[in-house]
Amino acid sequence: MSGTEITRRPGGRSLLVSGVAGATAAATGLAGGVTGAGVTALGTLVLLAGVRTANHRVVDVGGLLAFVGVVFAALGNAAEPAVLVGTAASVVAWDAGGNAVSLGEQLGAQADTARAETLHAATGALVGLVSAGIGLTLFEVGPTRQPVTTLFVLLVAAALLVVALNR
Repeated sequence: MSGTEITRRPGGRSLLVSGVAGATAAATGLAGGVTGAGVTALGTLVLLAGVRTANHRVVDVGGLLAFVGVVFAALGNAAEPAVLVGTAASVVAWDAGGNAVSLGEQLGAQADTARAETLHAATGALVGLVSAGIGLTLFEVGPTRQPVTTLFVLLVAAALLVVALNR
């Protein structure tokens, strides 16, 4: 042992990935009005505070709040693509934040985790956007045009599935 204590929290760069994804979710929330964007931005700030303090519960609360902001945007008549991108971005922000806290606990703040975090977030974003694209395509070209409520219920189901699979 060298006598050096490992700081069990994420490094400074860990905030960047979650912050960019959260800001993207908040920006798409503007399509449904200021309320959705404001709640999503508040959720992103709470999530970033959770990453900074290495607290999984605060990250979870922030991610949930960011998603609720996207829900408000959807209820505020935001366009379907904006809701789908906002949902994917809020899930990526939450997932990247949780991943950053876990990496910080395992490797410490001094470890260079930028590559692992960026790859994790990019993969999550790709999966989210491909899923959103498929969902939007099916929504638009399906046998009957469903109300936006149907799309919203599918988004909630997808978010709950992600939460369940992540635990």
